[in-house]
Amino acid sequence: MKPYHRWNKVGRVVWGVVALAIALGFVLVGVHMGVRAEPLGGIAAVSSSTLPYREAQEPAISFIDSPDATCYRPTAGTGVCYIEWRNLSVTAAPSSYIISMTVAIDGQLRAYHSGFFQDYMSIPAAMTAPGYKVACGAPGSGGDEFWGATYSYVIRAGESGGLTAANYGSVMCPADEVAVFLPLIRR
Repeated sequence: MKPYHRWNKVGRVVWGVVALAIALGFVLVGVHMGVRAEPLGGIAAVSSSTLPYREAQEPAISFIDSPDATCYRPTAGTGVCYIEWRNLSVTAAPSSYIISMTVAIDGQLRAYHSGFFQDYMSIPAAMTAPGYKVACGAPGSGGDEFWGATYSYVIRAGESGGLTAANYGSVMCPADEVAVFLPLIRR
């Protein structure tokens, strides 16, 4: 019977060590999940805004890349201009997807692009060719005597994580007026 009693004592010790390990595991998980200890007296607390990993804990949608907004007049004397971008692109935060990207010119929604389980969206100029139609404007109508109207634009993007981004700007169009000649009719 002696071997049985020895194993019984060893078994209790082993189970005690296992129970202690489990208790320490719960303590470590609690610390890892955000339970914070108060700083000791005389030691200054480190601000959470100065920690280098702060950005990694709060992912954000990337900025919208919209280079070179241009306004051009394809045919003189028509008063019609087109605003276009070489490329519009945005990237979602990690483990999120782009839901939509919109283009508004002077407060009017001009384009809505939607995504489907994609973490990156790129809209090349060929997809919106020839561009977004606007009135060129008379000389000086946008504030510069040699140019036409000035248009403001807002490009917005949203992702599945609820984050959004916006890009604002303005573009000046070349001046152009419609020349209408009415025949002189005598009565």
